Amino acid sequence: MRKFKIYVLLAAAVFVTACSEDDKITLLVQDTVTAGAVLRTLDSSGSLDMFDTGATLSFSIQEQDAEGGALLDRVEITGDYVDNNGTDDDSVSGAALATIAASEFGELDGLPTFDYSLTLAEFLTAVGIPITQVLPGDQFIVNMELFLTDGRSFKNEDTTGNVSGGSFFSSPYRYTETVDDGVSLLLPFLNDGINVADKTGVNIAPTAVNDEYSVEIRIDDGMDGALLNTLTIYREFIDRTVEDGDPDLSQDEAVEVSYDISALPSVEGVRTIEFTRTLLEIYNGVDFADLSVNDEFNYRFEFLTDDGRIFTTRTPGTENFVQINVLDCTLLNADAPFPGEYIINFFDSFGDGWDGAQITVSIDGGAAQSFTLGNGSSGNSKFTVPEGATSLVVSYVPGAFESEHSYNIADPNGNQAAVDPGGALGPVEGTVGIAVCD
Repeated sequence: MRKFKIYVLLAAAVFVTACSEDDKITLLVQDTVTAGAVLRTLDSSGSLDMFDTGATLSFSIQEQDAEGGALLDRVEITGDYVDNNGTDDDSVSGAALATIAASEFGELDGLPTFDYSLTLAEFLTAVGIPITQVLPGDQFIVNMELFLTDGRSFKNEDTTGNVSGGSFFSSPYRYTETVDDGVSLLLPFLNDGINVADKTGVNIAPTAVNDEYSVEIRIDDGMDGALLNTLTIYREFIDRTVEDGDPDLSQDEAVEVSYDISALPSVEGVRTIEFTRTLLEIYNGVDFADLSVNDEFNYRFEFLTDDGRIFTTRTPGTENFVQINVLDCTLLNADAPFPGEYIINFFDSFGDGWDGAQITVSIDGGAAQSFTLGNGSSGNSKFTVPEGATSLVVSYVPGAFESEHSYNIADPNGNQAAVDPGGALGPVEGTVGIAVCD
């Protein structure tokens, strides 16, 4: 699970002139603050585990104001629980966690500083939620509000401007931790070299060669699988092209296979399943000739924990729900790269760029160009394949905090040529399948 990055929290009343360089922004904040205040996070660490109530979050916070800390009264810390699972929303907002009075601050570099930490058990007590209710995708949020002696206060909603949006001053009084499950599904390759992360599907084009479906599931709960009980995989087929007089060939969701997790082989505490299905197993009685574009085969992965929790998803693009669509893709780049301008669209769920990850592009064996998202939650880059090019190699190179990264690539016709929604392990490392369809 992700370690918290360094943040800086900024009050809206801080005045700076427009400036793009972070070092200039830093100097301006230090030299021209005439009102308001800044909470700067010197350090933060930890993560919250859905099984470990002793998991700890820790923060080291420094306050800066126009009078060198003399305006400081207190910092109030509250917690939110965001329930992202189930039909009932049990979310909680504004639970009191702590109040740090000015007298409790220490001093570092002449400015007021304090350290604060809390365990998941303490967080759960504050929001009134039992550990058995916590599931992957749920979120715990730590909010800090700064109060000054003149009665003013500053919190997340008050942040604005260049400082709060830069890579140095980038955190608005709020820390969000999303609960993970310790389970990772590594995506396979399928259909004419098209990465399943790019175009997951059974290709009904006359020239297509469909392969079996295979996925590697890694289970790491920190306790050699002891906290997880079973994995059940469900399959369904949805016939989306039923015409008048034709039978509906849809097949309801049914159990495909179930695994006793404790019986799986373990290597260094990680238990692994190789789940493979041949084409006949995927079709399960559906005739290939009856398949049409937009029909879909779905596999859903459901885990039962030892304390009775069930976690799964029914949303395409999430790691617990694999959608194998029926597509008709005659590759225009089957023999040579399709010429024209391609657009790489980058996404980062945390909003601070790609942490060293890159997409590289090499044309005709030449030196690879590197593209990345320097900062923010999204951005794009372009590369051009010239007429007559004979080879194109696009690769994903991982960086840090991989679970935040995702991307898609648009072909010269404006259609999607590749997409990887990421997941617990991030995008698939290595060569990216580019599919330019007719």
